[in-house]
Amino acid sequence: MSEFGFQSFPSYEVINYINQNDSIDISSEGFQSHQKHSRGFQIIHEYMERDFPVPNNPEDYVYVSQLLQAYGITKGLEAHRRAKPYNMGTLYWQLNDCWPAVSWSSIDFFGNWKALHYKVKRAFENILISSVIENDTLKTFVINNNLKLHEGQLSIQILDFVGNVIWEDSNQIQVVSNSSELKHELNLKTLQLNKNEVVVVLKFNDERSFFYLVKPKDLKLQKGIVNKTVSKTSIGFRIEVSSTTFLKDVFLYTNVKGHFSDNYFDLLPNETVEIEFVTKSEFVNNLKIKTFNNLIR
Repeated sequence: MSEFGFQSFPSYEVINYINQNDSIDISSEGFQSHQKHSRGFQIIHEYMERDFPVPNNPEDYVYVSQLLQAYGITKGLEAHRRAKPYNMGTLYWQLNDCWPAVSWSSIDFFGNWKALHYKVKRAFENILISSVIENDTLKTFVINNNLKLHEGQLSIQILDFVGNVIWEDSNQIQVVSNSSELKHELNLKTLQLNKNEVVVVLKFNDERSFFYLVKPKDLKLQKGIVNKTVSKTSIGFRIEVSSTTFLKDVFLYTNVKGHFSDNYFDLLPNETVEIEFVTKSEFVNNLKIKTFNNLIR
């Protein structure tokens, strides 16, 4: 563990994580043989109880374990990047697996990207908007890893989960090259809002990030219908996803071998997101979508 509290978080592999003949019951002998850490299951469960709802069924438990892993590690990555130039780089353990396992990897044995890998990709963007709460003040940093100055509009909105704007502000800013700069401070005590019913949406030029004022398990998300359309492309399929309510951690999955251009993403109400699914298959009839919204009791 570093001075920023950055540590490893193990997770389970994706829905088809072991093989078609193995049970996904985490108490089964076959499943447990793929856990090589003496306290691995205990660590996952303890952290999950602290920050996330704990699902009863194995498939959702696998999904939430991956969100937990990504949640913990990306918090560390962003803290490191905000601390620039005191910290100028981060490595995380681990990239991939040499066999199906319950582990710290961000890519599983089959080559599937876990939630961590998608979210680390965003956390390592050259331009990153990163927020943190200190003494009831929401502090927003813009990190610029490019070797040139960037300028543009920094906009911050606090929205409820059906898209109503509760508070907003915008400023023209400059971010010097190779830097981390505090660009906005908001005293949350001055706002009358239910912290578990809102999302903070931050934008700077083409970059966007989402921030929450409470732990994931405390969010009062609404259950909404996920609309999707699928069309064939020369490299696979284009998938369009939308909803009338805010969706958190949208997870697309299928037993067809391929790669999603993005996954485990947040979706604003009435926004349409296009995802490319690169595959050699001519069919993707069994595409499924899971969201964090459906786990909220």
